[in-house]
Formats: sequence, structure tokens, C-alpha cells
Amino acid sequence: MIAARLKFGVFVATVLVPPGVLMATGDARLIDLGKLAMILSPGVAGLVLNLGRPRGPKPRWPWVGVSTVVTLVVAGASLAVAVLVGAADFEPSGSALPAVASAAGISALTSVLEELGWAGGGLALAVAALGRRWGVVALGSVWAAWHLIPALLRVGLFPDLEKAPPAMLGAFVVSCLVYRELLTALRERARTWWAAAAGHAAPNILLAGLMTAGLGGFGRPGAWPFFPAPGGLVFPLVTLAAVLILRRIPIDQ
Repeated sequence: MIAARLKFGVFVATVLVPPGVLMATGDARLIDLGKLAMILSPGVAGLVLNLGRPRGPKPRWPWVGVSTVVTLVVAGASLAVAVLVGAADFEPSGSALPAVASAAGISALTSVLEELGWAGGGLALAVAALGRRWGVVALGSVWAAWHLIPALLRVGLFPDLEKAPPAMLGAFVVSCLVYRELLTALRERARTWWAAAAGHAAPNILLAGLMTAGLGGFGRPGAWPFFPAPGGLVFPLVTLAAVLILRRIPIDQ
């Protein structure tokens, strides 16, 4: 247990400290290096620290598709509420299709790289160190901090969080905890981290493409509770509903 907790501690330090230190320098080149370290460190640290771990059972690939549908429903429902209450609107930005496709593609790549670390190596380390329940809570907390460090340093990675009121930042942390539980539940049923990767990437691709094309309005005063992603209030509620539904489906089915 001590060795497992030590490994998880090393994972946490690796994904938070070097990127944060580099981005805090204020030097443009080191900030860019910090951004690169941020996106690569979870996957690299997770793979290295899990070397020698036995391979799990055979994946159930249909659940990867289910994961995509589940998270798209969560994001779609959250976005629909935002539009209905006037907290989001769409004004064509004039961006060419290649720009929209590029934004979606970058979002897909970064989401997959994230989950290689979080749902792949990081989850195994967290569960070995703290057990399933508290391991997922700890991993979700680290995931939230991983986002908030660059947001608080205002390096341009997460502009909505950089301008967020304190209540939105608190909601973001809660959202990360609930969303990490959902992605973990999907990963457990699929028996592969690709389920979390697909579930993470699908709504990110949708929102990145739509926002590049002209979806906006989230910065209006009082609109933050309806932000259709972690940070809003509707998103974690819909995510929690998905978690409760999944719990009715045994992991071995």
C-alpha cells in the first residue's frame, strides 16, 4: 500500500508541478513548453509508473460507442438548456470549414492524450493507492487542479475559466469529480481506457467545432451556471443523472 501511494504521489507531482512551474515563469517559450508538458505528462507518467502491471481482461468495444453516445447526450442536454434560457447563442463566425475541422481535431487529440493518462495509467495508480471510491475522488481532484493551475496563471489555455467568478471555479471542481466518476464507470464497463477517451473527446469535439463556427454568449453576466461543460451547474447535474443510470447496469454486463 505504501508503494502504491508513493507511486500515485509521484504521478500527481509529475502532472502538476513541472507544467505549473514552467507556465509561472512568464517567459513565452517556457510557457509553451509548460503547455506541452501539461498535455503529455499524465500519459507519460501513467505509462512509466504502471510498467509491469498485468494486462486487464479483454475489452468490450461496443461500450466505447456507448460512451460516446452517453457523453454527447450529457453535453447536448446541457447545451440545449443554455440555448433555451438565452445563456448561449449562435452567430456564424465566418470561419472556414478547415478552421472548424482543425479546432475539432486538436480537441480530439488532446482529449485522447488526457485520458491515456487519467483513465489509463492514473486511474490504476489512484485505485491501487486509495481504493476505488477515494481513488476516483482523488484523481478527479487532481484533474481539476491540472486545469485550474493554467487558468489561474492566465496563459490562455482555458479562457472561460480565466474569466470565471469564484462560484464557477467551485462548480468546475465539482463537475470534474462527477465527470471523472462517469468516465470511470464507462471505462470499467468497456474494460479499456478508450471508452473514457471516446467519451471525453466526443463532446469536446462538438463544442470546439461549434464555438469555432460561432457558438458563444457564455460570458454574459449571470450566464455561467448554464455553461455547457464543467464549470456550469447544469452539466454536473446531467452527468450525475448519467452516473446513477449506469449504476443500474452491472460492470460485468
